[in-house]
Amino acid sequence: MKQNEQTIINQIVDGDANAYSELIDRYKEGLYRHCFQFVRDEATAEDIAQEAFIHAYTHLGKYNKTYRFSTWLYKIGTNLALQFLRRNHPRLLEEDEVDLVISTLPGTDQLSRDNEVRSAIAKLPTPLGQAINLYYFEGKSYNQIARLLKMPEGTIKARMHRAKKQLKEMLS
Repeated sequence: MKQNEQTIINQIVDGDANAYSELIDRYKEGLYRHCFQFVRDEATAEDIAQEAFIHAYTHLGKYNKTYRFSTWLYKIGTNLALQFLRRNHPRLLEEDEVDLVISTLPGTDQLSRDNEVRSAIAKLPTPLGQAINLYYFEGKSYNQIARLLKMPEGTIKARMHRAKKQLKEMLS
């Protein structure tokens, strides 16, 4: 039986380092896929996912329990992947992707930016918001989303395109 996420986190904070393996097992595949969406290289995505797990473990005391652990972990992975791309492939970053990703902008408070993005996503029509959430917060690929929602992958791509465009307008 799966333990409650918060129970596991409390065990880790209380000194049970072995409990972290439960969270790793739970999220390693999704986090890897999420990182791969950015870097498009298996070895690099794996390295970034491992680095995200290490970062999350060492900063678990700073984890804000009002968010799901997976959201926080994926955000760490996102930030590390973007750092990698900025250092190694700056021209690969598409403007609309960077606008959408929950990351800090110069002079912007992180929590405020997170809330702004989440609020904008909540205002999207349900099919668009659902696609965005599955892709960015759950690390699902377009193909996985299409299978999950039982619709053609092209429909998912179109929804993602419309959602990104609308979010970019709302966040500008």
